[in-house]
Amino acid sequence: MKNPKQFYSLFILFSLLTLSCNHITKSIDETFHPNDSLVKKYNKENHFDTNGEYTGSTKTSTATAVQRHQERTIVINGDTVNTPEMELKAKEMFRDMELLKQKKNPSAAKEIQKRVNKFLKEMKLPQGDLKNTDADKPVAKAKKGILSASDLEKAEDQLKNLPQYRNKEIMVYQSVHFYDNGFINLMLQHPVNPKYVDAYEYRDGKWSAPKSVLASDITRRTFPLSGMHFKDAHKVIQLYNAKATQVEGAEPTSAAYITIWDKGMRWAPRTINGSRERYDIQFNNDGTLKSFRQE
Repeated sequence: MKNPKQFYSLFILFSLLTLSCNHITKSIDETFHPNDSLVKKYNKENHFDTNGEYTGSTKTSTATAVQRHQERTIVINGDTVNTPEMELKAKEMFRDMELLKQKKNPSAAKEIQKRVNKFLKEMKLPQGDLKNTDADKPVAKAKKGILSASDLEKAEDQLKNLPQYRNKEIMVYQSVHFYDNGFINLMLQHPVNPKYVDAYEYRDGKWSAPKSVLASDITRRTFPLSGMHFKDAHKVIQLYNAKATQVEGAEPTSAAYITIWDKGMRWAPRTINGSRERYDIQFNNDGTLKSFRQE
């Protein structure tokens, strides 16, 4: 028997359906102890009398069969397994599994799997895994989301206190992005040469060193840092998601950003896309709702 699915399916099915030990023992007995009619049929077909003596004309090939029949053994993958021993170990296994289930521990499923594999190894049967159980399903990692309001305020204060901008007006160029991994990306007009722009990234509680970028229309695409507040990003996300729940098929957001044009700023996202409808949503500079309408 190269693939003993009968035994494996029996063990896994019983463990998942949480059957009682009595039912399990009964099923095992029925599996390993054929009823009298099957025994009589076997004896008749293989020329055994009621005492187990061979009644046919050929004895050389049946001696092993008689011995196996009397000792109640089976052969699996070329290995001889004693069925009373298998029955005893199976009962012990199901008893242990029942105790594990009674603990109601989240790790019980893995412990049960280990116990099943131990039995299969002892009986020289193929080992497998308990598939599709809740304990084995990969846990989906929730998105971290942007920094908390207090952390965003802290990041803003640190930006204002960068040595190169201390006691100077900070002009933000083009955009500010608040990502769902906690990072903040933005670009600032150079503190000395207004024709230049540098990029900065905030992560792990500190701002990076400046990196030069190629910029254009700097005058039209800058906005003072004093005119915005990073913590308002939380308001934008909360309001956006509240409106998204009203639109069939719309997805919530966990990130926000600011765009700058003509010396003005706008919060985004500015569109809520549903499966049937599309809405335009606008915010005031302080993150409060300005408008919400279907397009």
